[in-house]
Amino acid sequence: MLSTLLKLVITLGILAISIFLVLHYGVEDVREAIKQSGIYAPLVFILICIVKPILIFLPSLGLTVIAGLLFGPVYGTLYVVIGGAGSTLTGFYFAKWLGRDFIERLARNKKMFSFFEDWMREKGRNTILAMRFFNLPWDMVSYWAGFTGVSFKDFYLASLIPLIPMSFLYVYFGSTILSPSKPGFIISLLIILAISSIPYIRKRYRGKKNA
Repeated sequence: MLSTLLKLVITLGILAISIFLVLHYGVEDVREAIKQSGIYAPLVFILICIVKPILIFLPSLGLTVIAGLLFGPVYGTLYVVIGGAGSTLTGFYFAKWLGRDFIERLARNKKMFSFFEDWMREKGRNTILAMRFFNLPWDMVSYWAGFTGVSFKDFYLASLIPLIPMSFLYVYFGSTILSPSKPGFIISLLIILAISSIPYIRKRYRGKKNA
């Protein structure tokens, strides 16, 4: 009981810090802070990526845009991949630290939670892979994997496979965001929209098929 209470207090403290950061700092503030770091800018950027799953005040898209603007598509992709690999670990093990019991106490529908946990144990790798390619929020997927029964090996492998191509796509989009009339911006935006719409198209198709 004491352990659960301590975790709840720490989680609420982190949430309070995140809300403060959301209210006082935006993408432009973070970009300027990284830019002013000089030769340490890549390191600062990577560290921000790694801690982002805990201090969730900046969306992943915001960081990839920053990487594209500051470092270009090649080095930006490299730094995002390194930071993304680290943030994936952070999100997964932070959820593990909170623990299944902690979330189960908060969950209203325990049967549904158990169903998804069993599903992740059996088909975790493919499920995580689909979530990554379909552009579900990166940290949310990491949390969910940490809460459920998927093995770390399956989770991490399924996360790393799409990390490089997806990172390049979003960083390239970020590098062209100040030139919206260029073909590169339009093409990358259309690809992002197409990937993001796949889950909704599949859901609608299945709905019509089952009707």
